Amino acid sequence: MMCAKLLKKSGPKRILVVSQTNIGDVVLTCPVIDILRRDFPQARIDVVTGPKAVSLFADNPDFGIKVFDKQAPLRQKFAWFKDLYQAHYDCVVDLRRTMLAFFLRPRYATPVLSGKSFTGHKKDAHLNRLRQVYDFDAFSPKQYAVLTTKEDEQFFAKEVAPALQGQRFIVIVPGAADSAKRWHSQGFAAVADHLSAAKRIVFVGDAKDAGIVDDIQGRMKSSSVSLAGKINLRQLALVLKKCSWVMTHDSGVMHLACYFNVPVLALWGPTDINKYAPWGSKKSVIVRRNEKCLRCQDPRAKELHNCMSFITVEDVINAATDF
Repeated sequence: MMCAKLLKKSGPKRILVVSQTNIGDVVLTCPVIDILRRDFPQARIDVVTGPKAVSLFADNPDFGIKVFDKQAPLRQKFAWFKDLYQAHYDCVVDLRRTMLAFFLRPRYATPVLSGKSFTGHKKDAHLNRLRQVYDFDAFSPKQYAVLTTKEDEQFFAKEVAPALQGQRFIVIVPGAADSAKRWHSQGFAAVADHLSAAKRIVFVGDAKDAGIVDDIQGRMKSSSVSLAGKINLRQLALVLKKCSWVMTHDSGVMHLACYFNVPVLALWGPTDINKYAPWGSKKSVIVRRNEKCLRCQDPRAKELHNCMSFITVEDVINAATDF
């Protein structure tokens, strides 16, 4: 029956985790996946996610991926559901709060109607959701959800390491899907020049961010490395694991760095800090100046968010001294 609690001795053979779509949101669900893999090593675990996050889990032997494309035709969606139904899952952990568990009819499942929603950090909200079906131990599990391969190590040694010249490096992420979350290129260039006196600077981002990085590098006096648009998500994960710390906006890359407990200097705009603040490393720092943003002070105001424009180069450099 679906109201039963999963126990370690339950011995589920197949578990389905319904994750999110966007990369940052998916990373915030990874601790749930890690706990289930840690505590049920013999179970087959499948993860539902969107097309954007597939490469994050590529070649991972610890679980399978069931890609759900919202843009797919109805026939394809039906085939996707039929595949799930025929898998006969013993447990469904639905982090999207859909009706999927009701139709799949597993023995154990997070409740479809779960009452009052959790108001804290999104990572903790997902862990709280897992507790509705499984009372796990609180200590941090090993990271299973995002793995890097020998091929990724070979890529780093061949394509990245030579440019670093044996120096330790800082990763800077100047892109963000929402323009209201982005700081200006002049600021990034000034801070990167300042930081490059001690460490090499490596810029990362997707293909859309390559132009932003080019603009920043064009304003810089010192040299730097750009991997924007040149690496996949799994290779990015390896770069993050090897760096000293990360300077970023609220983004998927920020959450990926947090997943690996890499210290983050986060330039913060209008996003809800209580739900999406950096997690993982206790050394992480947030730089925020939204007290002058009229929209932040009054959500009913017609003005656009301009929180990022109030962050100064001095603010960021001062925060960077903590690293």
